[in-house]
Amino acid sequence: MALVDYSSSSSSASSHSDSEDDSAPSAPPAKRRKASPHGSGARPKAPSPPSGRESDLPPLPPAFHDLYASTVRHSVVDDPALHHGRKRLTPHVVGNWPSHVYVEWHPLADQHEKLARLVCSVNEAIGSRAKLHSFLTSDLGAPLPLHISLSRPLSLSTSNKDRFLDQISSELHASGVSQFSVSPRRLLWYNSPDSNRTFLILQVASSSMLKSGGTLSNPELMRLLNACNAVAQRFDQPILYQSKGGEEGSADEAFHISIGWALDLPVDEESNKALEVFRDGEFESVETWKIPVPGVKVKIGNVVSHVPLSSGAVSTASRRQSRSLFGL
Repeated sequence: MALVDYSSSSSSASSHSDSEDDSAPSAPPAKRRKASPHGSGARPKAPSPPSGRESDLPPLPPAFHDLYASTVRHSVVDDPALHHGRKRLTPHVVGNWPSHVYVEWHPLADQHEKLARLVCSVNEAIGSRAKLHSFLTSDLGAPLPLHISLSRPLSLSTSNKDRFLDQISSELHASGVSQFSVSPRRLLWYNSPDSNRTFLILQVASSSMLKSGGTLSNPELMRLLNACNAVAQRFDQPILYQSKGGEEGSADEAFHISIGWALDLPVDEESNKALEVFRDGEFESVETWKIPVPGVKVKIGNVVSHVPLSSGAVSTASRRQSRSLFGL
């Protein structure tokens, strides 16, 4: 259906003969146009950009994406039919605010295109076993941001949501983590322990800490995770990747970016074989990507707050200042 449904007669509305409009009142006289300093009533044309092409538009500010980070809520009742069979893990409660802490990534156009081909290739490889849905685009085909989770889905009350934001912002700043980057390293399946969904994920590792032997290391993400888990515990919220006893286990290798999902797909030899497309020459450059982490997003309800990380230069200057204060 068209966005605007024009009548088929609208194009001929202005072609009526004079005899058909005899009874219509005459149109008011046109307003006189002010004299132009350029010698005619016409507006001067804007100067053409050099080389005869349009100048590039400036990029949208990062905060613009935060204003439109939420999708339209169709219903507060869990209706899997609205979400390709997905079920809400945390039931909607009036007065509670669904919340999430994460690192956001907006892939560049060529990166988005390559990831779309990767999801398509894996979907073809699994055949009729399941339908692989993409996280890369909306239902209207618009590119969507991807993310690295730093919390589980949280549910905050109206009375504590502001305190949560204040405390998690303070903890993230106190972590001392400066801006850094991560790189995709592996393509894996991940079975959700809470639902019948299987996620197609890209495991990531710190770009400055890539190790040989297949070991992934994420010191910066681990420090951010510890800060987020500490605040989550204070508000009696579930923590991510760690047990209540504080055992980290394999959390250092758990950070990932989800790029697709399927319902009821078993993780077995056949589905794992579909992941071998990641080693094709077409996708070998993905591991060289550097995904910037300039800050952390805290989403509470439909409001997204950006907690910036310090730049390396600012952090170094602060350390020098601290040394001078203590005579070091």
